[in-house]
Amino acid sequence: MVPDTRKLSYEFMFVVSNKMDAMMIIVDDFLHGTPPSRIVGGTVLVSYLGLKIISVGTDFYCQLRNRGVLRVVFEAAKSLPILNQFVSREKAKLIAKLDKDLRKKIAANPLRVVELPIDGLSSREILSEADFRRAKDTCQLMKSSQMSGAVYMADHEHCDLLCSIYSSFVHANPLHADAFPSVTRMESEVVSMTASLLGGCSATNPGVCGLMTSGGTESILTAIRASRDYMRATRHIRRPEMIVAVSAHAAVYKAAEYFNIQIVRVPVDKDFRMDVDATARAIRKNTILIYASAPGYPHGTVDPVEKLGALAKKNGVCLHVDACLGGFVLPFIPSSKQSPLPMFDFRAPGVTSLSVDTHKYGLSQKGSSVVLYASSLLRQYQYTAVMDWSGGLYISPSQPGSRSGGLIAQTWASLLHLGRNGYKVMTEKICSASARLRAGISQIRGLQVLGSDVTMVVAWGSTDPLLDIYVVNDIMITKGWHLSVLHTPAALHMCITPANLERVPELLSDLREAVDEAQNSNDEGISGGKAPIYGLAGALPDRDLVGDILKDVQDLMLKHV
Repeated sequence: MVPDTRKLSYEFMFVVSNKMDAMMIIVDDFLHGTPPSRIVGGTVLVSYLGLKIISVGTDFYCQLRNRGVLRVVFEAAKSLPILNQFVSREKAKLIAKLDKDLRKKIAANPLRVVELPIDGLSSREILSEADFRRAKDTCQLMKSSQMSGAVYMADHEHCDLLCSIYSSFVHANPLHADAFPSVTRMESEVVSMTASLLGGCSATNPGVCGLMTSGGTESILTAIRASRDYMRATRHIRRPEMIVAVSAHAAVYKAAEYFNIQIVRVPVDKDFRMDVDATARAIRKNTILIYASAPGYPHGTVDPVEKLGALAKKNGVCLHVDACLGGFVLPFIPSSKQSPLPMFDFRAPGVTSLSVDTHKYGLSQKGSSVVLYASSLLRQYQYTAVMDWSGGLYISPSQPGSRSGGLIAQTWASLLHLGRNGYKVMTEKICSASARLRAGISQIRGLQVLGSDVTMVVAWGSTDPLLDIYVVNDIMITKGWHLSVLHTPAALHMCITPANLERVPELLSDLREAVDEAQNSNDEGISGGKAPIYGLAGALPDRDLVGDILKDVQDLMLKHV
């Protein structure tokens, strides 16, 4: 058998060689008498055109793969003058209507200050004006909040303590560690205390380290940037890609824009967890990072971090876990409340970085988060070192230079004041309220709970094609509720916090009434409601157009404040 195979191979090579010789003879005859300079020039030109075609084809393939066929087609179609004018005209009508509505809302506001007064106002005048403006904010937040998330603290004594500590260290700046060693030490202790909850500072992971940031978005951006630079230095990746679930926090898109990283989106499974098989198929030579959530913001589900970690290790890529919501809750969820949660932190092999917000369930004041790394080697890639500046040698460990020592100090005080038992009690109350809300929603005809993990987030959608969940939201707004609005699928969610958990029974009662009212509304909706806007945004197939509209709306919101 082997000799026959070799004979066939030799015969095949002989035929191919003869064919190539014949082709070369034809080419030589064709180019006979042609000056060598033209042959060289033609070869260079053909090579250039070939590389250009390959480059354009590769870019087009990447566009199709990462943005989808529809978005590419719509972008090309919008370049047509007639269609472009039509889209611009219709968008202008929508923005004009929103502009008119916002102008009405600010009519009763105080006159806007647009320049410095000639003479400064007195302390009494400023305090009076501040009180007048604060009266327009949402009030009665502690233990009676009707907001999803946003407000987490429910203990006045705890709040007063943090305010007092903040004022004592408001002048401190960790940029000048030699002048303010107190807040530098406090930051280190906050990082260590946080890491100890998440598989760090242990016998198996003694190298876990990190820094404090201003919030979850900065923690996420910082970790992604460090991962990009680490992979560029160690794997020489120049066109980085990161794999995220469609449910990943919006901060990943901000990171992609800031740091020139291509996002590769993968679907979620029936329980709204990141699809592991789809993630495995999405890994390419330019993949630098897999992004997981614990839990995800939309539906409160915990991605399969252990399986994703195994994928990351196998392929030599980084794995970031977004635990901004869950970092101070998941470690304390009692096993009796549900089957034990899988490992989601540094105990799971393959996790290289993790973000956790101390200003959420860490119960510190706003402007406080922690980014953690599996080793100091990875953390170094978030530093900025300047060696040739006329101002001297410069090293900064974070995106901002100066940082508030007051925010660091009050975070340190919050963790010490609550301790493990304080967070354990908080988690038990949150899980209990979450379970009650899930059970209550399941009994409301026309609604269904989305996701199976019992965490702080409870999401629900409509099972009745005639029940518009966005109309339900508009009705809930008239009752004082501020729920989070979700897309794909259309849904709402409530993020349970210590500040709103006592109002779960009232939420269920109002939700039942809202569903009944929406089912009997004859498609009229609520006057001035946002349901038409959310419905339009969800239905438009051109997502780039939706993005353009969002930017125009943001301009209006910044203009009419």
